[in-house]
Amino acid sequence: MRKRVLKSIIQVIPVFIIGGILSVISLYTDNQFLKDLSGYSFLMAPPLLAGYIAKEISGSVGFIPGIILGYLSGAIGLGMFGGILVGVVLGYFINGLKKIEISIEVSSIMYLVIIPILSTLIVGMGLYYVFQGPMKFILDELGIYLNSLDDKNNVFLNFVLGGLIGVDLGGPINKVAYVYAVNTIEYGRGDIMGPIAVAISTPPLALGLSQFILKNRFSKTEREAGVISILLGFLGITEGALLFLTRDIAVLPTTVIGAAIGAGAASILGVKSIVPHGGIIILPLIENKIGFLISLSIGVISTIFMLYFLKKGESNG
Repeated sequence: MRKRVLKSIIQVIPVFIIGGILSVISLYTDNQFLKDLSGYSFLMAPPLLAGYIAKEISGSVGFIPGIILGYLSGAIGLGMFGGILVGVVLGYFINGLKKIEISIEVSSIMYLVIIPILSTLIVGMGLYYVFQGPMKFILDELGIYLNSLDDKNNVFLNFVLGGLIGVDLGGPINKVAYVYAVNTIEYGRGDIMGPIAVAISTPPLALGLSQFILKNRFSKTEREAGVISILLGFLGITEGALLFLTRDIAVLPTTVIGAAIGAGAASILGVKSIVPHGGIIILPLIENKIGFLISLSIGVISTIFMLYFLKKGESNG
């Protein structure tokens, strides 16, 4: 199953590259069309991911239901992890339906009508009624906690926000921290978004670079994705590290702590930004560019250091 999920994530990576590049161009050109197009690109990530995973597990019959339920996952705030969950559950559910013995005469109806409708309806109801409520509760409580923090102690606040950025790498918890930082820009502040811009880039850059520094700790598939992860980190797309997390949960503590350290260091060094984005690509728009690069380096090095101890070696594949 892991290989199918990894293959599906790789297939979706062009969405992030397109969306990231369009987003950066829109920042420098102040072009609303490009900004909107970038947003639409990112909206397609959960549906496509769910569709590809379901297709990898159950065949082409799972692709369209996966697209539909992946969109639902994004709409109710479950993001990329919701897309992965939907794809896996849907794929195996469809495989179960395919085991039902039917006559050849009705097989076409089974695959074109019955399986798509049943799988979309049943898995969709589970997603909507079982997962939506608890996730909304968690995100609401997280938002209340962040608002309760004293923003005069920016170092601690940014440390917490940075850690949240590294939790699910573009998922709902990541988005709570990102939106919190973006909202502070409306008040003319850049002391929150600056450190978060560092945290956004830390996981993909660190995990991409670790493919060359800690080669024996990663599989062949992961090593091949290293350059792509570095590119996405450069563009400020945290999802670039998602491939590594789905393969080995031991990566999670390193992305959380590394992003938190990077954000904390940026806060101490006074890095500021009024641009709702991250990555080295926005360096010309950053206040205290040297501090940004130093903080990012600290976060990346910290992450790789932890990976050395937590990530077990891989023989191949």
